[in-house]
Amino acid sequence: MHVTPEQRTILRDLASRVRDLAALPAQQEKRDAITAANGLRSTRPLVYCFPEGAWGECIPHESLRCEDPILRGWEQRLRMAIYTHEVFGDDQPIDAVLNVYYHAGFGDWGIENRTEMRDAGARHVYYLNPYTSLSLASHSNLEAYHCEAPLQDRADLDKLRVPQLHVDRETSDQWLRVAQDLVGDLLEVRRRGGMWTQVGGYPVTAVNLRGMENLWIDLYDDPEWVRALLDFLARAHHEQLDALEREGLLTLNNGAEWIGTGGIGYTDALPAEGFDPNRVRLCDVWGGSQAQDLVGISPDMFAEFFFPHMRTIMERYGLSHYGCCEPVHDWLGSLKQVRNLRRVSVSPWADVRKSAERLGGDYVFCYKPLPTPVTTEHFDPAALRGAYAEVFRITREHGCHVEIMMKDLHSIRRQPQRLTQWVQAAREAVAEAYA
Repeated sequence: MHVTPEQRTILRDLASRVRDLAALPAQQEKRDAITAANGLRSTRPLVYCFPEGAWGECIPHESLRCEDPILRGWEQRLRMAIYTHEVFGDDQPIDAVLNVYYHAGFGDWGIENRTEMRDAGARHVYYLNPYTSLSLASHSNLEAYHCEAPLQDRADLDKLRVPQLHVDRETSDQWLRVAQDLVGDLLEVRRRGGMWTQVGGYPVTAVNLRGMENLWIDLYDDPEWVRALLDFLARAHHEQLDALEREGLLTLNNGAEWIGTGGIGYTDALPAEGFDPNRVRLCDVWGGSQAQDLVGISPDMFAEFFFPHMRTIMERYGLSHYGCCEPVHDWLGSLKQVRNLRRVSVSPWADVRKSAERLGGDYVFCYKPLPTPVTTEHFDPAALRGAYAEVFRITREHGCHVEIMMKDLHSIRRQPQRLTQWVQAAREAVAEAYA
């Protein structure tokens, strides 16, 4: 990694600005509010804006100035932190830190997974928030892509293998040293993990390997084969978590880090008793699961086939989150059995009233309204304000601890001001419902 004088200046200027923003009293107020919400002590909804794929229209890829890909990633996340404060004005706190991640990952499942993506070269990496390494690739004119499920024959189950953890410690240490040299006098440079294992769920892997339609048919035609597949995938998930813990690649995520499929990790409940900063355990961190690919199966089938393993995985963490885009309301009977479940994703396809009644004040109600109104030609903040106020009246009636977040975007029609307007509309809805 070669750091030119120009790149050094760019990163230090950005780091200085992040340091100054992080010191504002309003940032500590936000940290305290999130800690209270995650501790189930909140009274008013928090408002988050996570542009995701639309970050490319807020901070265009071509506007980034660092050429080295690692330095470019640091530049991008520092600019995201500044932009979040200056443009969105939501409840995300800005911290005076630069998180540096391990050069690590897991191998394959032993069978080839083929993906056809016509526009792969036009996609650019975006991060989910300024304090995470979790990233995807997108652009404003995104096209769909096709995945061919590799587990075409049930007999191929024996070909699966547990993905092995690979760690390049030399490169990882180099990244940390460079970051400390660049901005260590301005920001806290700290090691953080970023494994999807803490966010994903083994049901998603099952669908990716077998294909959704095939797996649905299997549940009827050969349920015992499905049990064997899920048993293997769950065991593999446990082994992957064991490897992360054993190799010392787990790191705390109880600060400004993105957790789950949307949210901020600030909590006073983690790390757990007996914490050793030199050896982070699963019980010291947020983790969880999601199963958005299981949309359409019955609550009974979810409970019988998928939930038992999900529960054992989720309960290994200090605190757990659940959900992504699935309509979770009919699965809550199962999910509420998870002893450390703290946060639940209530997607646009979930029944708000049923979810509020069933979650009450025992969990964080992570409300994710439909992003479409922010992306279509006609954007009407007043209409959104009214709709959200009605949701908040329902959640207030049932004593829910609520956060509302705009996410799952890929374009905002190159009008970033829409996100500022959305935050304002959500805040006005909170004021109306909690007057």
